[in-house]
Amino acid sequence: MGRSVHEETKGSPLGAWCSQVVVPKRVSAVLGKNVTLECRVEVGTNLTLTQSSWERRLPSGSVTVAVYNPEFGTSIPPEYINRLYFRSPSSHDATIVLENVVFSDIGIYTCKVATFPLGNTQASTTVNVLVEPKVYVSAGSTALIDGGNETVVATCIAERARPPAEVSWESNLFGKSEVQLFDDVNGTTSTRVRYIWQPTRHVQGHELACIIRHPALQSDFRIPYQLNVQFAPDISVVGYDGDWYVGRENVQMTCKANANPPAHHFRWIRLDSEMPEGLEIINSTLLFLRPLQRNDSGVYRCEVANDINLRSRDVRILIQDPPTMPSTITAPVLTGPSSSTFVVDKGLVLLSAPTLRALPESNLGSIVGGAVGGALFLLLLLSLVGVCYLRKQQTFHGNYYTKQYLGPTDLQKAPTQHELRPTKAGGGRDHDREEWGGRELKHERDRRHRSNYDGDEYPVNGYTRAMRESGRLAKQQNHQHERHEHAKYSSPQQARCARYPRPPKPQGNGAPYLSDDCYDSGAEGDYVSHTDGSVISRREWYV
Repeated sequence: MGRSVHEETKGSPLGAWCSQVVVPKRVSAVLGKNVTLECRVEVGTNLTLTQSSWERRLPSGSVTVAVYNPEFGTSIPPEYINRLYFRSPSSHDATIVLENVVFSDIGIYTCKVATFPLGNTQASTTVNVLVEPKVYVSAGSTALIDGGNETVVATCIAERARPPAEVSWESNLFGKSEVQLFDDVNGTTSTRVRYIWQPTRHVQGHELACIIRHPALQSDFRIPYQLNVQFAPDISVVGYDGDWYVGRENVQMTCKANANPPAHHFRWIRLDSEMPEGLEIINSTLLFLRPLQRNDSGVYRCEVANDINLRSRDVRILIQDPPTMPSTITAPVLTGPSSSTFVVDKGLVLLSAPTLRALPESNLGSIVGGAVGGALFLLLLLSLVGVCYLRKQQTFHGNYYTKQYLGPTDLQKAPTQHELRPTKAGGGRDHDREEWGGRELKHERDRRHRSNYDGDEYPVNGYTRAMRESGRLAKQQNHQHERHEHAKYSSPQQARCARYPRPPKPQGNGAPYLSDDCYDSGAEGDYVSHTDGSVISRREWYV
């Protein structure tokens, strides 16, 4: 590769009748390449070119290396006949080409022009020989090991360059460069640049670049270099998904390794016991040739080795219970729109086989726990409803014989002082007054009972203000009337029996209502027989 560098042009003024010789001030030639020495001749119209030539200046004096005569042609000395020639000789061009440049060609060359009648005109140029460097990249003296100390990754070399080459490393790593220069005997210089870095496996395959700049090169020279970081195997085990259960077939585990250099040793062992029967090791794969068994649970180890180190990976295998998913279940037969469920028998429904994969044991436990919790919650809710219902039944207010709800009337309220306060034990008058006061309450109850038979119903929410006032007035009138009756008859019992000679007709399933005084007051006179065989005191209130 060669080039000519034209840096400056030199001319020679010759007056009115003039000729001018134009040459570059400096020319750089590349060792072993060809170099072109340009010489342009400008001759006036009144002048005639008689001869043009090239001379070289040596320590011993000047020597002619090429001559051009328009009449006789070109002439080259024997020592240059094979390496020098005119490019296109004419009265305006005296350019020559020097082939296979060597260091001895360095020097000053002069282009001379002879014209008539003016004479000689000349111009000189200096030839410099450049040496294109020999460039290459060499790896460091030691291998790059992951996690090792700082070491020379690679060295970029530009040998025997003239002038010295400019060498640098291009990288985005956090390394550093060291430059070394070595002078050679022929005047050239060798440049070496080392790249120092602490290796790590994460940049395996990363690319660096050595950049060389030199005048003999038409552009920057770029040499790529790929890092080769060696590291022990990085192991991963595939195949075990955590859902291995008793009876599962066609399962295997494969040990995969990322290593540089590649792994060359694989081995499967079991740590907690002997390797079970029915297993086969093919390269890096552990095959189960039979269905899984409970005793296959354990810790398995995969060992992998390469030229750097031996590494291993442990896997704990747990063999679970087989999943249960029955195909038939007992369910009530539902009536309604048609469906795809096929009824086999009364109370049995045949369902299609499950199409989903069996749930893992952990999911089954969660589902069973949720179902049990839901059942307990439903049982608790039913218990609360039952308690509330029983309490409502116990707080029902009504007449025992009619079993009709009377509402929160005045009968359920606390009795007044004169109705409940017992009189002192004493004479018959006081006793009759106490018994007659108790009977007043029964008379009021009988009156309300008869009003129920007549179809009158008390308001569910109690009396209104007007009804309560009319009730009090009627109660006072009845009270006065009963006092008159009491004065007429000798005893309260005779007065009550005379007032109610016959009981009313029974209503519904209740017993006929009779006053307490119309029954015997003996041991059996206070009880009423019912159709179901039970005997209940007639004085009891239905609660």
